[in-house]
Amino acid sequence: MILLNDIILILFLAILIILTLSKLRIPPVIGFLVTGIIIGPSALQLVESISEIEILAEIGIILLMFTIGLEFSVEKIKRMLYDFLFFGGLQVVTSWLVFALLLSLYGLNMQQALLGGFILALSSTAIVLKLLQDKDELNSPPGLKMTGILLFQDAILIPAMIFIPIIDQLSEAPGLSILFKILLAIGSVLLIYVLSKLILPKIFDLILKMRIPDLLMVTVFVFLFGIAIFAHNLGVSLAMSAFIVGIAISGSKYAHQINTDIIPSRHIFNSIFFISIGMFVNVSFFWANISEIVLFTLIIITVKIILVFTLFLVSGHPLNTGIATAFGVAHIGEFSFILLKVAQDYALFDEDVNMILLSSAILSMFTIPFALRLGKKISGHKSLQSKANNLPEKFPANQTIIAGFGLNGQNIARILKLLNIPYLIAEMNPATIKKYKSLGEPIYFGNIDRRENMKLMGIGQASLLVIAMNDFKASERAVSLAKSLNPKIKIIVRVNFLSQVEKLYAAGADLVLSQDMETSLIFLHHILKFYNMPDHVARIQTNLLRKEHYRFFFKEGQQDTWKIAMIDFIQQDNELFFISPHSKHISKKIMNIEPFKYDGAHIIGVIRNGKIITDSLKELVIENFDTLIFSGNHSKVFEALTWMEENN
Repeated sequence: MILLNDIILILFLAILIILTLSKLRIPPVIGFLVTGIIIGPSALQLVESISEIEILAEIGIILLMFTIGLEFSVEKIKRMLYDFLFFGGLQVVTSWLVFALLLSLYGLNMQQALLGGFILALSSTAIVLKLLQDKDELNSPPGLKMTGILLFQDAILIPAMIFIPIIDQLSEAPGLSILFKILLAIGSVLLIYVLSKLILPKIFDLILKMRIPDLLMVTVFVFLFGIAIFAHNLGVSLAMSAFIVGIAISGSKYAHQINTDIIPSRHIFNSIFFISIGMFVNVSFFWANISEIVLFTLIIITVKIILVFTLFLVSGHPLNTGIATAFGVAHIGEFSFILLKVAQDYALFDEDVNMILLSSAILSMFTIPFALRLGKKISGHKSLQSKANNLPEKFPANQTIIAGFGLNGQNIARILKLLNIPYLIAEMNPATIKKYKSLGEPIYFGNIDRRENMKLMGIGQASLLVIAMNDFKASERAVSLAKSLNPKIKIIVRVNFLSQVEKLYAAGADLVLSQDMETSLIFLHHILKFYNMPDHVARIQTNLLRKEHYRFFFKEGQQDTWKIAMIDFIQQDNELFFISPHSKHISKKIMNIEPFKYDGAHIIGVIRNGKIITDSLKELVIENFDTLIFSGNHSKVFEALTWMEENN
């Protein structure tokens, strides 16, 4: 009962503290840490079952690392391989070495300095990605750079956890003994991976064939904790083994279901884990050494900002992105708590050193929301905006400017090239620019939301601006700026969320496409086609809903003016079919094509050279650039058009 009372008490206090801190936009993780500090043995001493709480915290670590392994995406790493290896790799290595040097000057031995340096090099994946997601900045240039760095930090945990148990023996044990332990640890990790990869999916298949779905999660828990204990006996940490099991089954068809089912348990145990970390903070020690802890935290933040910004400076990447990224990762993350816990289990740090590292980590996490906002504000300064360069002196009339060259930008450029419409691309990623410049694309480096860059890119002569960036604020600035420089220009913008649509229309955009809503409209168009609705009616219906700024999807009630595609009433239809230069229908007589023989659908004319031909259609030979006019029952007209397209 004592343990149950303690759990209820700490979670109740956590709710109150998190609700209070949420007013300041401080993440829940920090609320759990604060709860632990308040109820801990060095503060109010409200908890009696400390040893039992530590056991629950161990379960929390196992579940946390397991789910991180489940969500660990090799495909995502492949998509951002440059950011992952270059920025992620160099950030970890440079931070590790610099912090190791500083800690050795502080008085730690080589092993402690190396371990401490690695712990300080890490940042919070959970908090940063959650804050970026909430602000719709996950796919912005700084967001992508931060994601690459944080993914590398997640990946580098694997070798780190292998080496931590033997790091204190580096200067004492014989070389062969150390090598044997390293090989044993690596072998254990590979064994866990192979067993999880080969055995678990087969067990899951068997359970589901027997139609006992309730056993799925029981099996996962038994295997996960069994493997963790087995690996621990071989010298691999519990957290490490759980991470490997998660990675092993992350690519299986059961990964999503397991992750969904485990989330409630994970949240509870993770909460207890972070609360237990806070409980270990010695409040008396903190206040006695507050100046040293604050100074240490400021040094960590400053060093990280300088190192990450330097990477952007020397690599020629945009400095405004560098500033935002540097501030975003300038703290110590939750994985550092896990590493500190493992280090504590092996007595790798003195108590005072462990307490300073722990206190500084918690203190630095408090700064994350404020650091992200400050970094974004500084990055918007004019002196950090990238100036477009190497642009042509003259631009073709009526060109299109494409801002952002991700998948959407690339597809738009491909279509414009096919149609011989001149275009120019503004992009901020040097790697993307280098790649597509070599392929002959008219792509240039520079912020599109900067007045000088817009002028250099010929905004005055452009007829269309297509904004396909993931940075909403930059898109909003670019729309307003483009309209002020060229009031006649048409602007199409793609956004991620419906809430952003009206803001961009207010800024001057002519058409704002919401990804979620456009998917719904595409569904609608194909559903109407499935019911043989005339193509132009389906098009009018979807365009009407789009023209109304998607209000139909979130406004109470429905208006009759929104209803165009009335399936019960539309019987007759008129449609056009264009004969392209490569059509197989060219040189055929109209009487010889299949739709001419249909009942209920008729070819009533041919548009040729701006004139409509209606006489002697049977013998008329189809020519290049003709447009055939179909009329009749809409289902039969649809059938005729389908045949024309399929045999074109």
